[in-house]
Amino acid sequence: MKKIFRCSALLTVLLMILIFSASCTDTNNGSDGEKLKYYTPYQSTDITEIIERYNKYCKNNLDESYQIEIVEYDSLEEMYTIMATEIMSGDGPDIISLDQPLPFEKLIENHAFADVDELINTYGSNIDFNDYNTKVMESGIVNRKRYFVPFFYCPNIFISTQEKLKEYDLNFSDFSYKELSKQLSQEKVSCSLFGNESDNYSFLYSFIDSYVNFDNKTANFDTNSFLENIDYIKKLINNDNTNENVYYNLYNSENNGCILSTPKLLFGGTMGGVKTAYYNIFLQNKTPAILPNFSYENKITAYVECGIAINQNSDKKDKALRFIEYCLSEDVQEYWCGSRSDKGFSGTNEISLPVNNKAFDYAVEVETGEEWDYNEDGEFDEEEKEFSENVDSIFWKDYLGIIDDISGCTLYNYKNLKTTYYNSSVIGDIVDKYLSGDISKEKFIRQLTAATEIYLTE
Repeated sequence: MKKIFRCSALLTVLLMILIFSASCTDTNNGSDGEKLKYYTPYQSTDITEIIERYNKYCKNNLDESYQIEIVEYDSLEEMYTIMATEIMSGDGPDIISLDQPLPFEKLIENHAFADVDELINTYGSNIDFNDYNTKVMESGIVNRKRYFVPFFYCPNIFISTQEKLKEYDLNFSDFSYKELSKQLSQEKVSCSLFGNESDNYSFLYSFIDSYVNFDNKTANFDTNSFLENIDYIKKLINNDNTNENVYYNLYNSENNGCILSTPKLLFGGTMGGVKTAYYNIFLQNKTPAILPNFSYENKITAYVECGIAINQNSDKKDKALRFIEYCLSEDVQEYWCGSRSDKGFSGTNEISLPVNNKAFDYAVEVETGEEWDYNEDGEFDEEEKEFSENVDSIFWKDYLGIIDDISGCTLYNYKNLKTTYYNSSVIGDIVDKYLSGDISKEKFIRQLTAATEIYLTE
């Protein structure tokens, strides 16, 4: 688990902002023969696994100077202290990942990142962003500059069953989290919401963050929508009785199961994983239900699972651009999203959907052709064929319908929301006090608004 840092790290990161502001320069590419650098306090993440595979590609197809050195640190604090010192002298890591809890909004203001579109014009590239999911790629553009490049994304949805919802007198067609909270309170039922405590916090912070516009530097915590819904969100979380030592199965009633599940918990969240969940649900004589996460504007959204920015201080921007080309290529996108074919099985079970349109279409093609031998006898008989065709038709209508309706995308991975800089270092203590009942709702709103305004405007 990623360590949440607050007061001491806050000072360090604020120092970094000042350093970035003073030292970011568009240096010429140099240091021939030296590898690019990527810093991390974590042993293994999506981006480090991709880098390790990329380094093998460089060895066989480019040269070692294109490789990326993964520099590991024992803690976030140690990494940021070293980054601050190096950046002061115009250095630092060449590549920065979106899963690092940095104050990205502040760093953008201080020109910390290179504009990828400008790099493409300067060094030349075969990247055409029209070939990628438009809504997802737009999330990397701030003030008309492309500072971030998403590689993979996931629809911001939950999976349940219509039967589970009916247990709480809820209908799939008009489901609302407000009604779920009301029903649980009225029946005085304590249950597992997601089957793990981590997703409870992601759900809460996703709700809060949806009321903040980081680009326009505004927050809407004083609206009737927030004031009313925060009560229901709090009740849902405080009502949760998840036991971390218990596995909560969405498909049956063992341990009373859980009400909702994120795509990540369903076989990794890949397209094939969610489809497999559909099969398992139907095999239990239940009906799947895809529910969009709460949205302030009542829209279907997505979130970036893996993406990077390039340090404006880097003197190897051309080589960093080649890494982006590699990650966005059709073959690499197919590999990491889990397309099953002679091109290779999934490289990880943690990345959902590719941004590359051709890779996405290929994943659909592969999954459409999958045969489901649910009795595992090694044969695909007529009964299984009919079952598979029925499930497939429902799955593709539901899932592709959700994908087509995505109206926007956030930069931050849902599963890591508690550890983003804003959520952990700016409002984390305030949220914890509100959940525990140490402060009133009125004081929570005042403190939340004040802390957010300071972060956005100072």
